[in-house]
Amino acid sequence: MFYRLLAATIVIFWLAMTGLLVRKEFWPRDSSLREVPVEHVLKMMFAHEEASELQLYNEQAAIGHLRVQPRIRTDDGRRRLEFSGTLRLALPGVNGRQHVAWTGEIEMDRELQPQVFRLAVSYRDPAPHTMDLQLDFPQQQISFETHVDTILARRATYSLDANGASAWLREQGLDPGLARSLQNSRAAAMSVKARQSSLEVRGEKIETWLITAEQGGQTLFETHVSQLGQILRARTFLGYAAAAEDLAP
Repeated sequence: MFYRLLAATIVIFWLAMTGLLVRKEFWPRDSSLREVPVEHVLKMMFAHEEASELQLYNEQAAIGHLRVQPRIRTDDGRRRLEFSGTLRLALPGVNGRQHVAWTGEIEMDRELQPQVFRLAVSYRDPAPHTMDLQLDFPQQQISFETHVDTILARRATYSLDANGASAWLREQGLDPGLARSLQNSRAAAMSVKARQSSLEVRGEKIETWLITAEQGGQTLFETHVSQLGQILRARTFLGYAAAAEDLAP
């Protein structure tokens, strides 16, 4: 059951990333409607290479941890946004809470165009499961493999488009039409913006950059980034949030 939930989540991310690449929204070249290009905030994060240590919350309950570390490779100047963390989820039909751990990275070129996204997820369902996922943006391919204990259970490669997503969903016993509906050309494009903002912590005002993602008038997520490039607080429309230890939601 958890595998299917994870698969559906990845497909939604997969299609969202594809859409962002097509619309050039996340790394804009013309940002006349934005106070600050998002690219500026990303460059600042990589310039300082400061790690962000965040607690994850569902409403007010702490459910996990997230670490984000930006790096610049010295050999070729590529940017790498590394992340790792753990999550405790209560799922229908599963006794207790499901413990999920993950590591991954987004690799970008000097112009901050995404090249490769890697993700490794491990959990018990009830036996130990691992999933390794890779999105290759230049090749427009997604590949993954799953293991149960140390035994290879599945390995496959798909095209990074709605056809590939539909094939994967079909194999999971999920509705393949979900992929095409999410990429419906009539759907509103996601818009990612950045502007100067601030947070108040124990009566002290902290200057930040606020990054927001919106679609059809709905704010999907927002995150405050410090002047040193650290993520201080993030919120999603689903009720999940992340915050530095002294900035609990």
